[in-house]
Amino acid sequence: MQLAASRSISSTFSVVASGVGIGAEILGVDLSEDLDEKTFSAVENAFYEHSVIVFRDQRITEEQQIRFSRRFGDLEKHVLSQYLHPRYPELFIVSNIIENGRNIGAYDAGRYWHSDLSYKPAPSLSSLLYAIEVPHDDSGQPLGDTCFASVTRAYDALPEDIKKRLVGLKALNTLEHRFKKLQADGDINAIITDEQKELSEAIHPVVRTHPVTGKKCIFVNEGQTDHILDLPKEEGEALLNLLCQQCSRPEFIYRHKWRVGDALMWDNCAVQHLAIADYQLPRRRLMQRTTLSGSVPF
Repeated sequence: MQLAASRSISSTFSVVASGVGIGAEILGVDLSEDLDEKTFSAVENAFYEHSVIVFRDQRITEEQQIRFSRRFGDLEKHVLSQYLHPRYPELFIVSNIIENGRNIGAYDAGRYWHSDLSYKPAPSLSSLLYAIEVPHDDSGQPLGDTCFASVTRAYDALPEDIKKRLVGLKALNTLEHRFKKLQADGDINAIITDEQKELSEAIHPVVRTHPVTGKKCIFVNEGQTDHILDLPKEEGEALLNLLCQQCSRPEFIYRHKWRVGDALMWDNCAVQHLAIADYQLPRRRLMQRTTLSGSVPF
């Protein structure tokens, strides 16, 4: 796919880059409406150019979020089925709210750097998160920021000898790895079922090629990568730590401050993300996510 440069296609449509190398705000688009082909093409180009795009001040229904997301491809249902929307299983609930004694959504909100569903044979292409409730501190500042790190820029900045060392290496990615980290951090509610374990384990290249842009991307992360294969344990751990630290260098990161009505979409091949868990009840956070099916990494 040939990517066009971001440009204004009408008097209201524009793309405003974040200025930090990834991330952009798209103006003049109402996601409650069907986008014409020219507008959608411009949105799609901006997405692959900037890796993270946000539409502010949206007011969309569940059906409208699903409809817009499907313009990019097929939707998938998250393996953590207890957090799926009761009427729309394409929607994955992210929330700290408790009702009837149980969490209505994924409450830890991704506290470790990760790429969504990297533990699946075909990891997610992208995710779109819509903010319904956003917590604030006593001064009115939003809490629960999300950080996005460009793994394409992180790869490009690696020394050449490290790049050569990574050729052909593969790593095991598992959802169980994340749950073990949560348990080690004292989260007694972090429980994964045997069935979920069986559905959430995959081996992927340490460096994958983006299926659209063709760019090289580091594809290991602290949250879901268990270990690098075919290396002595200490050597593998050291290399994995080096790559995770490389991806989270400040110069590669865009930090998003949420507002109610934000619809934010990110590229799960080109970026990793991390949620800042600096809030707790009674400060409520409620978001719903659609997830686009991806392809087998190569």
